[in-house]
Amino acid sequence: MSLKLFLRMEYIIYLLTQYRYYILFPLAIVEGPMITVIAGFFCANRFLNPLIVFPIIILGDITGDSFYYMLGRWGSDKLPKKIGRRFGLNSERLDRVRVFFDSNPRKTIFFSKIVLGIGVAGLFLAGNTKVPYKKFLRICLVTSILQCAVYLCIGFLFGHAYIQINHYLNYFASISIVVACALVLFFAIRSIFKKL
Repeated sequence: MSLKLFLRMEYIIYLLTQYRYYILFPLAIVEGPMITVIAGFFCANRFLNPLIVFPIIILGDITGDSFYYMLGRWGSDKLPKKIGRRFGLNSERLDRVRVFFDSNPRKTIFFSKIVLGIGVAGLFLAGNTKVPYKKFLRICLVTSILQCAVYLCIGFLFGHAYIQINHYLNYFASISIVVACALVLFFAIRSIFKKL
């Protein structure tokens, strides 16, 4: 894990401990999956209530998706061409992508949401290809519910694992301290007897 990612997670954890549910919505817009896993961990430790967390995160996720959709729908048509040229997509290939989106909106939007890294581009193209917003919203809502449930469960399960690991690490640390003290005492007594 890079230091930058670690510090970002530490900051998110700090914000959640300070502001709880109030900060959860804006964080869910920006940091969707990561914030959901962290919230699941907090739910496992009973710091947050999963019945409150679940709808807040889904609402935040849908808000972020809608923003990218609207940017694609009402933003400049020059942007996809500009970005497309960087990735070797000419206008003919972009037209093929639009046709694919038109013929497979459910699959395309679903995979855009679950495959991290291409999500923003897929949501932007959904708006750019003029997928009806109600259809877009339905697909995103169902996908967000499934995705949020999975990520919360991961956080919840790792939360319990963390508690168990911490429990065992405390035993290990206690045993290590006792062994270290015993070794120091043994060598101290041994050196005293050598001098006599």
